[in-house]
Amino acid sequence: MNSIDKINKQKRLCLTLVAIGFAAMIVLAFTEKYIPYRLFRPILYSALALFAVGNMLLYIGIRCPKCNKIIGYAIVFSAGKMDQCPRCRVTFD
Repeated sequence: MNSIDKINKQKRLCLTLVAIGFAAMIVLAFTEKYIPYRLFRPILYSALALFAVGNMLLYIGIRCPKCNKIIGYAIVFSAGKMDQCPRCRVTFD
């Protein structure tokens, strides 16, 4: 497994956590009237925690394999395909 595969695996994991947390919050927004408050609160806090942990891991969890600098948001929100570290210019292939 080369470095770009490892980075893509980390990116998919973090984005999946964010998506699950966000989807749970959307479902809760539409079903809040029908769920008892004692059940609604723990589910909401769990969804918020998933969303927050996914975003934090997306930011600090994806690092360059050579210089170990944080490249999380740079790699996820880049306009084109990112094939090198923006700081140390090492290629990910």
